[in-house]
Order: sequence, then C-alpha cells, then structure tokens
Amino acid sequence: MTVLGSALAIVALLYCIAVVFLFTGLFRLRRKPSDVVRMVSVVIAVHNEEKNLEACLDCCINQDYPSDKYEVVVADDRSIDATPSIVERYRKKYANVKYARVEPGEVAIPKKTALVKALKIAVGEIILSTDGDCKQGRGWITSMNRCFTDRVGMVVGHVGYFRPGNVWAGIDALDYCSHRALGAGYIGVGSVYTCTAANMAYRKDIYTANVDGFAQLKVRPAEDNYLLHCTRNAGYTIAVATDPDSIVETTGANSFSHFMQQRFRWSAYGGSITTIGVKLFFVPALLFYVLLWICMVAAIFSPSLLPFLLLSFTGKVVADFLLMAKYTSLYRIGHLLRYFIPLSIVHPVFAPLVAISGNLFSFTWKKRRYTAECEVVEGCQS
Repeated sequence: MTVLGSALAIVALLYCIAVVFLFTGLFRLRRKPSDVVRMVSVVIAVHNEEKNLEACLDCCINQDYPSDKYEVVVADDRSIDATPSIVERYRKKYANVKYARVEPGEVAIPKKTALVKALKIAVGEIILSTDGDCKQGRGWITSMNRCFTDRVGMVVGHVGYFRPGNVWAGIDALDYCSHRALGAGYIGVGSVYTCTAANMAYRKDIYTANVDGFAQLKVRPAEDNYLLHCTRNAGYTIAVATDPDSIVETTGANSFSHFMQQRFRWSAYGGSITTIGVKLFFVPALLFYVLLWICMVAAIFSPSLLPFLLLSFTGKVVADFLLMAKYTSLYRIGHLLRYFIPLSIVHPVFAPLVAISGNLFSFTWKKRRYTAECEVVEGCQS
C-alpha cells in the first residue's frame, strides 16, 4: 500500500509542476498594443439560433470600430427555425451584413461547411470568429484588432458565462473558465493547447494557406484548434487578448445532461493534433485521477493511505487555485473563485468520465448526434 500511495504522490507532484509552469505563462501574455486599423470580417457561426441571434447581431453591429473597416458574415449551418429570416432582415437594414447558408438536407460537415462558404465571401484581412449565442461589448473588435502585429497570426480571446445564479451554474462557469486558463497558459509558455471559436481572430492568409485541409475536416479536430495549430506551424506568434473589453459572454449549460454532453463534445474535438506539452500535462492528470480513485477504495482497508490522499489532493488543489486566481484576475472575474472548492470536489468524478466517454462514445449537441469522427446521419455519413 505504501507503493500505491507513493505512486499517487509522485504523479500529483508531476501534475503540480505542470500546472505551476502554465501558471508562470500567464505572466507573459501582455503585449504592446498596435494602432493599425485593419479590415475585419466578423464571422458568426449559427445553427437554429432564433432565440439569440438578434442580440448577437446587435452587439456586432454596434461596435466602436470604424463601420467601413469591418463586415459581419453569418455562417448558417442548416438552420430550420427563424434564423434565415432574421439574417435577411439585418441584411436589408445594414450594408455590411452578409449571409452564407448551408441548406437543410445539403451534404455538409457540421459547422465547417458553413464556415467554408462564409470565408469565401469574407474580405477582411482579419477573420474575427464568434457564435450566434454570444454577446460582445462595444470595444470587442477594437481590443482584438489591437493585439495584432506583423508577427502575430492569431489572437485568442476569453469567453465567459453570464454571472452564475446558483452553485451548479458557478461550477459550470468556472470549469469552462479553467479550459480558457489552460489555453492561455500554454500560449504563455510558447506552446498551444486549445482555444474557442466563440472568440478568436486570425489572419485570413492562414486559412487560405490551409483551405484544402480545412475543407476535409470531420467532426474533429474542431476548426478552432485546427487553425490554432496551423498558425503555430506557419511560424506566427499567437497572442492572448487580456483587455476586459475583449471578453465575449455566452450562456452555460441549462441542465446536468447538457453539461455532460458539452464536456463530451470538448473532449472529442481535440483529435490527434496535440503537442508534447499537452500530453505531458494530461497524462499525469488522468493518471492522478485513476490512482486517486484506486487509493480511495484501498484506503477503506488500509487507512495508512489517507496521508498520501490528503497530501496529493491538497497539492493539486493549491496548484489549480494559483492558476485560476491569476487567470480570473486578468479579466476581473474573481467572483468565480467562490465556486472553486465545489468544483474541486466534483471534478475528480466527472473529469475522467468525460475524457474516456468523449472519445469512445457518441454524444448529442444541438439535437444532433455525433461520434468523435462524424455526425450520425444514416449510418454515420456526414
């Protein structure tokens, strides 16, 4: 049993070292802003967003960025609700609103085919990506654009949930925030892990250079992670927008089932494009959770394991708190830390479940069924 406890402690130490290393990366994110006003195409991905799209379009249209220096392109992935009529109404009213649509029944890769159509008509030097269920502040385009220099090929922005109204919503929000923190930490140490298409900007030239590969993508990897790696491989620097004006807000899960399906989707979207640094973090993390559960069961029969359990779990919690405290301070969202302890308690339960299930089984998202590779339509043909 001492060997088992020692193994847990060693894996916990490796995990803590990795987290602290990423924590140091959060101190290297700030950059001198650029004053160049570039042409920007805001691309909004939508699928049946009649409840949210008007608010999103209003936010994107009412920006403090020069109106002749940006356009809004809606990429519609086979919506069958009122989404098309909403977009048409805005197109008639605003000259800089465009519409790219994948018709229901058309053979398509979920979201990606719509984006390909949208990017064909986008004229911006910079593509600024978001989703139809998001809201953006008036300074969003300005703050994201200011992060670009000649060396920067992509800017990753923060996406947060609206202020939680209960403990479970808080756990959901902070867990989502932890993914953004890890993504920023990796960029800070010169590597890449993940970003979110709900708030990222990239040079259109990067997409153009990789358009064939993009068009061949299936469900995974997600288009945001694919472009993240394309940017890195092209030799560009990746920046993180730390100005609070760059924050995009969206809604969290509306049920426990929604919460879990969302995590299954995130787990499946990574695909095979992972760096050595990512593996050096997630392998110890997964091993930690496996050993933690083994030790908890074994401790019933061997109480001598309890000190190993307590020390290892405490070390992990402290390392995680350092990372989250620094990241939330960047965006002035420290109120989320009140949910840190509840998240730390439930995380060992759902984290390994999500990691395994998301890659081995199918999941449901926006009433459509997916495996890790494709949309389940007539025998998994997408």
